[in-house]
Amino acid sequence: MKILFYAFFMFCGLSQAFGQQQPFLRVEYRETFIGDRIDILDGPRVLTKEEVFQMMQTQPTAFEKYQQAMKKQRTSKLLDGATFLTTVGVIALSFIPPQSSSYNTRNNLLLPAVITTLGLGIASGFYRRSSRNMTKEAVDLYNFSEKKKDPIYFDDGLTYYNIPDFIGFQIRF
Repeated sequence: MKILFYAFFMFCGLSQAFGQQQPFLRVEYRETFIGDRIDILDGPRVLTKEEVFQMMQTQPTAFEKYQQAMKKQRTSKLLDGATFLTTVGVIALSFIPPQSSSYNTRNNLLLPAVITTLGLGIASGFYRRSSRNMTKEAVDLYNFSEKKKDPIYFDDGLTYYNIPDFIGFQIRF
């Protein structure tokens, strides 16, 4: 019984170590002060933009989708920054005392600033969700496409091994 347990343990361990022919990427989202941050992870390691570009270039459709997602993420961050600035402006306008000579100017600027803040916040949310979905789609295209090239090796010591096919299929966990 011990031998059977040991053999099963070794099989699971080796399958886990050698079962991944290509890097399997996943997407993680983090809230930052201004907007979201979309990280692409290979296991526990967060990939840099250069590494993601290098990996995505092996799949042209995934790379194109990823570039579109990055443009939308950039637009979302710009809209988030503009929303933050207009929010600061609304707060500053709301604290102008009524005795001030610019009280009439405050009334003329406050309502448009509030509407602009709401509009920018809504538009930013649309772009944020769209960039998340497109990034997820690009990673899925990369992970599950059939036409993959050779594995990419990085110089940090983490490598990916090819295992031979056993009876026409690969064992993956």
